Amino acid sequence: MQTKTFFINLLILVFLASIAPVTSESLSTVNIEAKTNTPPDHKKMAEYYEKEAKEMSAKADEQKKLLDEYDLHSYYYGREGQIFQSHHEALFNKYKKAAERNSEMAAAHREMAKKR
Repeated sequence: MQTKTFFINLLILVFLASIAPVTSESLSTVNIEAKTNTPPDHKKMAEYYEKEAKEMSAKADEQKKLLDEYDLHSYYYGREGQIFQSHHEALFNKYKKAAERNSEMAAAHREMAKKR
């Protein structure tokens, strides 16, 4: 009985391993950056990073508005207000840094497009 269970489990394991997705080349930004060789490619990457920077800036602005609202009316939030404040400060800092990084990447790609 144990050998039968063992072979069934082995069969299931082999089946699950065979249907697992195999990643050959994903479309991550790292792979795309490695393939950018021409100025138009760098311009596209710069536009992509600028778009991402704008989105992150918009999210940071939204978090800043929430923090300003909290500062004006902190008495509405009670004890959970400190958790609310620290959470939104962390999100604000995260989005702000991401916007800065994306702006730097856009500038780097624009510079590379000019060099080529």
